[in-house]
Amino acid sequence: MNALELFRTGRDYIEIAAILGISVPSVESEIHWRRSAERGDTAQQDHAGAEIRRFPHRMRPGTPVNFAGGQRRQV
Repeated sequence: MNALELFRTGRDYIEIAAILGISVPSVESEIHWRRSAERGDTAQQDHAGAEIRRFPHRMRPGTPVNFAGGQRRQV
């Protein structure tokens, strides 16, 4: 039996975690993941490539910022 099936029988996260021998946050994650998979929710896949870039494309991490010889960080 998986976490979602146990959840649907009326058990809470703590009971499910004890039965499966995993942590409560893992139970929450598994239930959320399985419910999303049932609905065919692909939102996580759609936004996987849309990470926020920390530096402009011409700068590399570790480049001095706002120092002599370094490039200014553009916001």
